[in-house]
Amino acid sequence: MATTVAPDVVARIRGRLRTRSVSLALAVTLLVIAALSGGSTARAGAASAGSGATVTFAQQTGAQPTYIFPLQSGEWFTYANDQEFGWLMYRPLYWFDQNGKPAVNYRLSLARPPVFSNQDRSATITLKPYLWSDGTPVTTRDVEFWMNLLQHEKANWGDYVPTQFPDNVASIQWISTTTFRVNFNRSYNTTWLLYNELSQIWPIPQHAWDKTTTAGPVGNYDRSAKGAVAVWNYLNGQSRNGSTYDTNPLWQVVDGPWRLERNHGYDPTTHFVAMVPNRRYSGPFRPTVAKFEEIPFTNDTAEFDALRAGQLDYGFLPVPDLSQQTYFTHRGYRVVPWYLFGWDFIPLNFRNPVVGAIFNQLYIRQALQHLLDQSSWVRNILKGYGYPEYSAIPTKIPNPFEDAYVRHDHYPFSVSAARALLRAHGWKVVRDGTDTCVRPGVGAGRCGSGVHRGAALNFTVQFGAGVVPVEQEAESFKSAASGAGIQLTLITQPIDTVFAEFFGCSSAGGPGCSWQIQFQRLADDYSYYPDYYPTGGANYGTGAVFNGEGYSNPVMNQLIRATHTLQSAAVYRTYEDFVARQLPTLWPANGAYQISVISPHLHGAVPQGSHTEIYPEQWSMSG
Repeated sequence: MATTVAPDVVARIRGRLRTRSVSLALAVTLLVIAALSGGSTARAGAASAGSGATVTFAQQTGAQPTYIFPLQSGEWFTYANDQEFGWLMYRPLYWFDQNGKPAVNYRLSLARPPVFSNQDRSATITLKPYLWSDGTPVTTRDVEFWMNLLQHEKANWGDYVPTQFPDNVASIQWISTTTFRVNFNRSYNTTWLLYNELSQIWPIPQHAWDKTTTAGPVGNYDRSAKGAVAVWNYLNGQSRNGSTYDTNPLWQVVDGPWRLERNHGYDPTTHFVAMVPNRRYSGPFRPTVAKFEEIPFTNDTAEFDALRAGQLDYGFLPVPDLSQQTYFTHRGYRVVPWYLFGWDFIPLNFRNPVVGAIFNQLYIRQALQHLLDQSSWVRNILKGYGYPEYSAIPTKIPNPFEDAYVRHDHYPFSVSAARALLRAHGWKVVRDGTDTCVRPGVGAGRCGSGVHRGAALNFTVQFGAGVVPVEQEAESFKSAASGAGIQLTLITQPIDTVFAEFFGCSSAGGPGCSWQIQFQRLADDYSYYPDYYPTGGANYGTGAVFNGEGYSNPVMNQLIRATHTLQSAAVYRTYEDFVARQLPTLWPANGAYQISVISPHLHGAVPQGSHTEIYPEQWSMSG
């Protein structure tokens, strides 16, 4: 990945990695401290009724919005920056949540359904009549602006996968101000084209943003390579300056239902957010409340105290406080687990110079998977708000992609099964000691390519500090592994460090490749976006941006490509079943994104978005 990791990475990763940090997760046993500077836990308190109401929404601990420009590098791709911040102001061309289910929602999309032609090589798209907040129409020039910047800064697009979008775009015809045609370099699966390629288009305001300096004029700079790079550099620089978010004229030009409140809309220190309705919003569900506020917290205890004090209309219940559910339900609150169309994973660093060759052996990954006691984790650590997972194909939310194979546990928890696998592949197994390779080389009964005699099964495991459920899971993993002769050294680090190191290892044995195993998640999952069709190309394809573990398998690449080009359920089943067997990462138990607690006065907040989308423009207050 050719991108620089920002210093504030607490909320990093998307989605497909896209983590938004936690609820279930950050069950931090810290002292109660104020959520905002100045000592208050909420800027405005809970909403009052009526059209003048202010609705308050709890940001998850450690997951605050920190980047506003939609064309963002991988380290900025987070739920906090996207669905809960940027997307409220800047709408993607197509929207992919429908009443909590992962499906295209044409009603909320800026464009009408694409018309495929030329043997599925071309997609003709017509824009709906939207306006920017300054009254300027949203046109194909705004789409062209996005595509020009993307084409020349694709390495800084967090969803970029070599050979895929925009590399697979042969040409674009700008037919009119409302219609354009994308011509691809070959025939493709139209579901993949819509869900994973056209999903990566954001119309952005060319008439306001096509500039290279603050004082300079707006031009057509994006139409040259040099100019496009200069424009992206300028907008990226402005987006990194949070202190001007609510005063910079750039960010006041929006096409979504919300805009930042001038002068009071963003606090760069606490990341407090205040949004007011975009009065020129052209889509359905125009806001009925006067203001929407996102309240940051320094820890889960502060959020819970604010929730209990009635200062939040939409908050979450941390795991240590699950016993308090009845306090809220008896007062009319809805307590609703929020599950995503996503998955969770424990990456192994295939590029690590010491243990990468060991992780490259499938039997090693199978043995490690046998040591994850998922059922116990769901029951005892996630307190029932979770589920075992056996693949990267989501199973909690009903969807057309999963099959029976990925709902089956192919590597159930069994320390004895792990020991048997290791013995069968040339390892001397020392229960509660350290296993060593005694039969190096390739072939039956041997340790495998690159694994030398005397190599030891002794690994380090990183995870984020203060994430209690993950710490408990790591301890469980360590204990079970010891029974199979695998010694794990647990390393607690700041969450941003864990994320940064995942992205920092870009070549085998290179700088940043010292990590070995990570519990990278924050006890929630990663959601598929903006690649909504779960083919895994952005995660397991060789060289993909979010393939931070460096997994590479020619069969996997071939199967991924087949899902992109062939409109076939059988082809997809072959791919997803291979993922389940192949274990490109380990599969841990997956938790709910959060246990939402919703005021009895707040209406319209359920169902919750399948990729953490929120819809405050559809919410109303009463009482």
